[in-house]
Amino acid sequence: MKLLVAIDFSELTERVIAEAEKLAKSLSAKVFLLHVIPPSSPIIDVLPEAETLFPNENIHGKENSLPLTETPESAKLLAVAARFHEKGIDTAVIIAQNDEVAAIIGESEKNSADMIMLGSHGHGALFHLLIGSVSEGVIRQACCPVIIVPSKKW
Repeated sequence: MKLLVAIDFSELTERVIAEAEKLAKSLSAKVFLLHVIPPSSPIIDVLPEAETLFPNENIHGKENSLPLTETPESAKLLAVAARFHEKGIDTAVIIAQNDEVAAIIGESEKNSADMIMLGSHGHGALFHLLIGSVSEGVIRQACCPVIIVPSKKW
């Protein structure tokens, strides 16, 4: 079982991580933690890139891998991966630069994910009309089940 967990470092992130941890433990799933960095400008063509970091492995020198950049996001993802490893959950970290929906769908296909988990911020109807929703886009395009962690507890 492979679980792709999209993390955006919003106020919802801790709930998504907690739910992913519970699900991964119960299903003995490998977790792919994904953080997407949107392109800097829609006017400038930015080629989509991704790096997969396997904690406790040296990725330098591997074909098709980007050099590990020291960013706050990579440090946070590696901290979450370490937390999962301590609980016996096999975990990899992926940082991608692309449109959020395209990156989530692309990484789920690339890593043969059996499920995708992400949070929903619960923005209003006007926001969704003007901007759209990442979770809605993922649900529409995914080829595997999608688990949405709501922004509020019921």
